[in-house]
Amino acid sequence: MTNTAARPSGRLVRRWARFALMAVVAAAFLLPFYWALVLSVATRANVFTMPPDLVPSWDFISWARVFTLAPWGLYFLHSVIITGATIIAVLVTGVLAGYALAEVPFRGREVVMGVLLAGLMVPPEAILIPNYVVAYHLHLLNSLAGQVVPFGANVFAVFLFRQFFKTLPVELWDASRMDGARWWQYLRHIAVPLARPVVMTVTLLTFVAQWSQFQWPLIITQGNGARPVEVALSYLQGFDGSHWRELAAASLLTLAPIFVVFLLTQRHLISSVAGRAQI
Repeated sequence: MTNTAARPSGRLVRRWARFALMAVVAAAFLLPFYWALVLSVATRANVFTMPPDLVPSWDFISWARVFTLAPWGLYFLHSVIITGATIIAVLVTGVLAGYALAEVPFRGREVVMGVLLAGLMVPPEAILIPNYVVAYHLHLLNSLAGQVVPFGANVFAVFLFRQFFKTLPVELWDASRMDGARWWQYLRHIAVPLARPVVMTVTLLTFVAQWSQFQWPLIITQGNGARPVEVALSYLQGFDGSHWRELAAASLLTLAPIFVVFLLTQRHLISSVAGRAQI
């Protein structure tokens, strides 16, 4: 009787311990965002107080000043165009290359996939100068296209689509071929809709990577003609000093789209990692 009564109690303790651990980890991840919020609504006198004041002062003057220090609407428009175009390019190239490497038989297919995966080990800094030279000769410097073309194909996206398409039953292709469908019709109406978890995962990963891009846009952009939000953030630290409250407010503004996209796509992540089609 004692052992039987102790088992539910032990499970309850372990469950609460697991919840407590998850709460601690969540708090550790959320603390920087909370501190940015506190700093963005702090009064000027509370910015440099020691110990820091963790209670928000709710002074929104810095949020209003953000839009007077720089044309943030233009910067956000640039980032939306760059990120959206990159996502479309990555999805198109990932779907086509992934389908070819999964379903189209040709000599050296595995070698091609191995070479592509080997490219993942090349650090981005190693191809920074070659990319700049190519962009210079193609007249893509200081342009929106110059921030899209180098990232329009992604090896990881190709790998995810290839792994997913390999799980599709061959009977789907046989049935669609008997109905007179071409390969591109099968890909558009059957394979890609079934690969929705992979599409959403690639969309999320590409969005986060491209929206947060800093080094490449900083190198190839000048002026406000093609500058994205991440590069614009650095200009809040100028020769007249750092606008810490405005910088915190602008940082939260640039992070907001990432949170929204993550909430819309996160439920597809596990299905994508599992790599199984829901038929």
